[in-house]
Amino acid sequence: MNQKIFLENCVSFSNSQHYLKTVCVRGGYDPFDDPYGAILPPLYRGVTYVMPDTETTERVIRGEEGGFVYGRFGNPTVEVLERCVAELEGLGLADFLFRGIDALACASGNAAHRLLITHFCSSGDNIVLSPYLYGGTRHLVEYRVSFANTEARFVEDPADIESWRRLIDERTQFLFVEVPTNPHGYMYDIRALSDLAHSFGKPLVVDSTIATPILMRPLEYGADFVTHSLTKGMAGHSQGMGGIIVGGQEEIRHLRMSEARDEGAVLAPDTAWLIRLGIMSLYERVAAHAKNTFSLVSALQQHPRVRKVWHPLCTDHPTYNVAAQLLEGYPSLVYVEIDGGEKETRRFMDALRFCRNCVHLGDANTFATHCWSSTHGVLQPREKKSSGIVPNGVRFSVGMEDIRSVIIDVAEALEKI
Repeated sequence: MNQKIFLENCVSFSNSQHYLKTVCVRGGYDPFDDPYGAILPPLYRGVTYVMPDTETTERVIRGEEGGFVYGRFGNPTVEVLERCVAELEGLGLADFLFRGIDALACASGNAAHRLLITHFCSSGDNIVLSPYLYGGTRHLVEYRVSFANTEARFVEDPADIESWRRLIDERTQFLFVEVPTNPHGYMYDIRALSDLAHSFGKPLVVDSTIATPILMRPLEYGADFVTHSLTKGMAGHSQGMGGIIVGGQEEIRHLRMSEARDEGAVLAPDTAWLIRLGIMSLYERVAAHAKNTFSLVSALQQHPRVRKVWHPLCTDHPTYNVAAQLLEGYPSLVYVEIDGGEKETRRFMDALRFCRNCVHLGDANTFATHCWSSTHGVLQPREKKSSGIVPNGVRFSVGMEDIRSVIIDVAEALEKI
């Protein structure tokens, strides 16, 4: 592993984007907008709002004027979260103040992806995407989307731009890629993919859940939409489930006024408030996760019962060079191939005592996940294989505890396989 990359990208990433820290704390809300000057954004639970007259009601419902009418159409607490994430993702864009970046919060990350599919696709259309996806996303596009007669076309080699080009046709509605991928940490050239998509007049959607806006902001590289499972690193403490779509102001407005209202997969204000609270510490949490992850990766690479360690900033990773260019820090997700089969790997998982056996990631706690039987368990063997999921693979989402406890626990569990 390149120590220089770690030091520059894990410890000192604040030098390049020092405003991110402030946006995490203050983004999306000004206390002077509140009649009482509350330092925390107020929590509005009400589902409907009194309107002054019928003309105002009509303008607000049509989106011609700002305001709130009904909970399915929007909520002040949710809007604070949306503005904050939009600020984080759009911070490095030269046209942020001119064109505007907006965001639309949803009930989950999968709800956000389903919303985009419903918005762009009709019967007979297709989506071109990488096969290396979170299991829930893969299941969504493999099974649920096909019910609407929309085809999911998986590229053979996501790192090869020609693999993408060969699958795009006039019925392609958008390109979709997860960067970094869950769990292998593959990184793809977002600029090259966005240039390709735009040459065909198609948008590029990037799921940037693992990186968070602290480590990477895909809009800066030409992506049209960025999605996040807010449930993960953004929330940070397993306190709420949500998803979000970030994009140009006009595009998000179209989504908000159409499919978002009709499908009703809205984010509850209580959850939005909790997630916004979590984002206040996002900057510091990412730095703490990064240091711990580097220590765990270093220990795993030296252990004789570990065959392979997958992390985007390991120099032997297939997409390391792209990761070194795009990532501004050290992601907390690690995928490990144990020296053994499924039986030995399950024994390892069951022997862990400090690391939590959870299907979640991005939390302050360290989680270990047997992806073969859990996050990707609903997939068929061929689908697992094409996603790179193996029976002897374990995903670690490295938390913020004393990393010595994690390393000792992993080492003791490896001795028992």
